[in-house]
Amino acid sequence: MKVNYRVFCALVTIFVLLSSTCVPAVAKSNSPAGNNSAVLTAIDFVANIETIGVAVSGTTLSPTAELSYRQSGESVWHAGHRLMRIDDGRLIGSLFNLSPATSYDVKVSDGTSEINGSVSTQPDQLSFTPSTILNVDNDALPGGDGSVAAPFQTIQEAVDHAGPGTQVSVADGIYPEAVTFPNSGTPGNWIQVKAAGNAAILDSADVLSGGIWTAYTTSHVWFTKIDGPVAYLARDGKRYYQYDDKTGIMQAIGHGSVAMNEGWFYEPSTLRLYVRSLDDPSNHTWQLPRLNHAFDVGSRDWIWIEGFGIRFYGTTTNGCGVCSQNSSHLVIRNNKIHNMQLGIFVYWNGTAEQGNDTRIEGNDVSDPKVADWPWASVKASYMEGTSILVRGHIGAIVRGNTVHDFFNGIFTGSSASGVSSYSEIAFDADIYDNHIQHITDDALEPEGACVNHRFRNNTIDRAYVGFSIAPITVGPTWFLRNTFANFTGRGIKFANTSSGKVFIYQNTGWTSVANINGADLITPIHNVVMRNNIFQTAAYSFAEVPTGSTANDWNHDNWYTTRGAAGPHFKWENVNYNTMAALCTARGLECNGNEAVPGLTNPAGGDFTLLASSPNIDRGVLIPGINDDFVGNAPDLGAYEFTNDPSPKVLTSLRANSNPTNAAVVNFTVTFSEAVTGVDLAAPFDDFKLITGSGISGVAVTGVTPVSGTTYTVSVDTGTGNGALRLDVIDNDSIIDSRGNPLGGFGTGNGNFSTGETYNINKSITTLVTTTYRSTAAYDGWILESGENTNAGGKLDRAATTIQIGDDLKDKQYRGILSFNTITLPDNAVIVSVQLKVKKQGIVGTDPFSTHGTLSAEICRGSFSNNVALQLGDFSAAATSGSVRDPFAALTSTWYATQLADTNLSLINKTGTTQFRLSFSKDDNDDLGSDYVKFYSGNSTSANMPQLIVIYYIP
Repeated sequence: MKVNYRVFCALVTIFVLLSSTCVPAVAKSNSPAGNNSAVLTAIDFVANIETIGVAVSGTTLSPTAELSYRQSGESVWHAGHRLMRIDDGRLIGSLFNLSPATSYDVKVSDGTSEINGSVSTQPDQLSFTPSTILNVDNDALPGGDGSVAAPFQTIQEAVDHAGPGTQVSVADGIYPEAVTFPNSGTPGNWIQVKAAGNAAILDSADVLSGGIWTAYTTSHVWFTKIDGPVAYLARDGKRYYQYDDKTGIMQAIGHGSVAMNEGWFYEPSTLRLYVRSLDDPSNHTWQLPRLNHAFDVGSRDWIWIEGFGIRFYGTTTNGCGVCSQNSSHLVIRNNKIHNMQLGIFVYWNGTAEQGNDTRIEGNDVSDPKVADWPWASVKASYMEGTSILVRGHIGAIVRGNTVHDFFNGIFTGSSASGVSSYSEIAFDADIYDNHIQHITDDALEPEGACVNHRFRNNTIDRAYVGFSIAPITVGPTWFLRNTFANFTGRGIKFANTSSGKVFIYQNTGWTSVANINGADLITPIHNVVMRNNIFQTAAYSFAEVPTGSTANDWNHDNWYTTRGAAGPHFKWENVNYNTMAALCTARGLECNGNEAVPGLTNPAGGDFTLLASSPNIDRGVLIPGINDDFVGNAPDLGAYEFTNDPSPKVLTSLRANSNPTNAAVVNFTVTFSEAVTGVDLAAPFDDFKLITGSGISGVAVTGVTPVSGTTYTVSVDTGTGNGALRLDVIDNDSIIDSRGNPLGGFGTGNGNFSTGETYNINKSITTLVTTTYRSTAAYDGWILESGENTNAGGKLDRAATTIQIGDDLKDKQYRGILSFNTITLPDNAVIVSVQLKVKKQGIVGTDPFSTHGTLSAEICRGSFSNNVALQLGDFSAAATSGSVRDPFAALTSTWYATQLADTNLSLINKTGTTQFRLSFSKDDNDDLGSDYVKFYSGNSTSANMPQLIVIYYIP
């Protein structure tokens, strides 16, 4: 949203979807009368979600000015990044790390003149409740009216009938359409076209298959006739290579004279589609687009497109999934767009009110196969496409998208040829939290004026180029906290004499590909500032052959090359430098930088956080408005600030077997707070110590088995004699986490653990007896609550073959009672283990295991209501004092079991009945629907009845 505070109060719009106070800009001057110093006359804002673009106009403005901000109502001002004067005379800058839907006061000062205003950031999530819903179903009969009973058959029919506040709800199906929008929405009342399920797909392809192909005279070439032009072809769902001309397909020579043994060519004069294939093309299915754009939004506003699959468009080289020209207030989200030249294309060449405020978020955009071909065979050919291309006017947000298997990733800006207001193209764009991988050429590609283009927190993997700066003509353009890894061409490309202001702060670039530089200056460049970055490569850290670069300020960065002493580390204006010190002396670059090994956690595995031992911790410099929230003594280098990662600790050392025991070997389960390595898996097992009572001797750890990174099983020989046996963990700093933090922190002993469970070793136990009890049919049953949240029984069933646990259609809770006659247990039995098992019969409604929390059992030594028969009072009667709830876990797809806690073992009634009450921890899920699981009761067959398995011994 662009706001000029001279006219703001007359232009208040619900575009920001917030209630905001109009605070006019206030300008004041501290200069004496007659002084011809700068005068600040207007302040404009473009407020996005977490950022605000700031533009100040005036006369004789200084090259820079101080920027300050605060949340409205606060007293303390915070420093932002300094504003910079651009070619049209304005001071331009950005505020970062803001909160969504929050009002901010902003102040700009050049030392003699000051101006301020207020503005609110946008909400993180837009809300929309349609006033009208039109339904679409491709299986519907023609002539529908959009109702649930008579849906429209096509999306276009519904869109033609849609006005402000309308949702077009599209059922699953294939829609071979090119949708245009005859109407606009109004502020806050979008025309929303949304997939109702997960499989509403726009697909324009004719599928070619079978014996339609005629062999040509040239080997491996076939042809078939089609009914019109085409600029895209897929084979078996993946893009097929396009030759430049007929000679190329006949000779298997692709663009750039690259040998390509498979591909296609269309001959307009004969309508022949030629394919070169190593096998018979009739063995495959071919997707031939018959339409060019799936969604076309031309000069329409307040349009929302969500949830579609979009594939196989392209009768010309601008085949596109969602295309917009001169349209404002667009939402393009959660679509899966693939197999076309352009995924999403936003364009502006209209008035100042057009082309503003586009959100592109949560989309998956790809062109499978194109990224597998050689770069030279596609570059500058018909096939060079871009996943997301933003050439709008003001305020684009491109976030949370997954971009992969494309030639280019995300492009913003324009060279603006023939457009007078060139700096306004894609003014103030935020590109952040995107995942970009397997890109043939440039992952992030700003080009042109690119005023306040902010590339933040993007993750790039396997691209030819991470950032392409070729050129920025105005700026400022920002690259903040991005990671780019496994690049195969260069990490950063500078070209076409880029001279606009570029700020590259807090990024991490890494590749192990041989002979690849961290940055390449293909032409001289100007006005690039770098701070607090990490770059690791295997060739030059950066290399420039041409001469003439000026006004570049690179410092406090970590440039590391694995080539070591094998070759020079830097090249600047065609002069090699073997060390950073030599580079600093000669060129004044990176005088406070370093060439140390970066100390990244696991870069090959995609983890670019810093190890505790990294030399880049506290190595950076403070950049106001960028890294104010640093941890430690100074900002760290790279995309991630190191936080004092808690050292691992031992959580528990638990018995894994029954207790007491006469076993010769017992197991302990030791669990750590996080995954660790370095645990002794072979003798002498110095990480463990056995603590014994006075009557036991000869105990020893005999083996350690990792169950997972956090859990280890320790086997112990119980030796001779009777007594207590406990396993402790000893901290000697050999056990570490993934970042090298030792157990308990640096220093031995501070991670010791000595409060684990204890075995009672009793060698006089000669025989363990296992007895299985089945529940008593006459006393089992379920009880339904009398009303939601009454916690009192209202209805019961003693005779059903199942008990019901969950809730009913009025959100009243079901609880179950199981009754076991355990009177046959010997009075002197020492119970060492009890397991309660129930078998699932089925589920009604939503599975309560996914919505109602944990299923557990409460125990009663006797009966809950002092009456063994099922009573309404059993619903809430108290369990036996001192008992604990025992949680169930799945044994199989149908059987569930709980192992009674030690404190509950003594509550098994050796002189009568033992009862259990089963319930979920959450009483209902508030959906006014029946959601319960049915378990077999004692009224079912013997094989399905609940079981109580008791293991004991007689002393």
